[in-house]
Amino acid sequence: MLDELVVIHRRAGVGVRELPASISGLHWRTCLREILFLNQRENLAHVAPAAVNLETYRAENAYRFLLEIVCGLHSPLVGETAVLGQFREFCARAKFPATSWGWFLSQFIADLLEDAKRIRHRHLQGLGSQSYGSLVRHHLMDVPVTAVLGSGKLAKEILPWLIGKTEVRLFCRNPKRAETLLDDYPQIQLNHFGAANADWDARPTALVIAAPLIENEIEGWIALQSANFIKVLDLRGEAESDPLQTSFPSIKLPELFAALATEQQKTHVRIAAARAEIDELTFRRSQQAQFRPFGWEDLCA
Repeated sequence: MLDELVVIHRRAGVGVRELPASISGLHWRTCLREILFLNQRENLAHVAPAAVNLETYRAENAYRFLLEIVCGLHSPLVGETAVLGQFREFCARAKFPATSWGWFLSQFIADLLEDAKRIRHRHLQGLGSQSYGSLVRHHLMDVPVTAVLGSGKLAKEILPWLIGKTEVRLFCRNPKRAETLLDDYPQIQLNHFGAANADWDARPTALVIAAPLIENEIEGWIALQSANFIKVLDLRGEAESDPLQTSFPSIKLPELFAALATEQQKTHVRIAAARAEIDELTFRRSQQAQFRPFGWEDLCA
């Protein structure tokens, strides 16, 4: 029955608000997408009004696409685990028609989950850092407090990676203008970047420079602080030409560039291996589906 499978896919925020419910199939919804599992013999007229901006996959192409989704290959952070957990919950809640088609769907998603877990285990676990934010977080593991200098685009990019991992104190020249950041990140503490001590405790603290400040400004500010700084991540483009002189270790932007390039190359190799195995498993499943010694109807009679 694999050749009778049709999968309709809609990305969140594209086209209609949601897909109509399937008559005899399954409907999986996450924050990023909606997927409808249909039998090609089912009347698809009820999907027609939502046909704009929808993707359609059939038979083994549907299996391949769904396996890529569940493995996290279509996620914003490639290889993330959340989508596998969401699919596992979907499988546990799914209600199948009491027909041969329902039996097929039950076996189909069980096979899909089994193959996804295998591919993730062999190729996609611990993919490493794939963005500046993840690299910054890696360098700040087990650091209880992080001071971020700047409230612009770069600071906004790395903040999601720090929330929940370290206590964040954000310093900028005009905290009033940066208060909108509290709407998204109420956990952070806004501070004025100025000529005064910001009242620190004795906990080890990392410093992340995410603003185009010059070396004298930064060093002057550091000299005024009573913080127990243990490292600095200098994300300025001028980090090499305008280096900081500090008593604690400094990690410059070019070092992060090199680490990111290395991790991305490793990631590309592992993703390619995962896709190759997805193709192999898809072929195997399609061959199994074509071998029906008694027919699906006989099995479910």
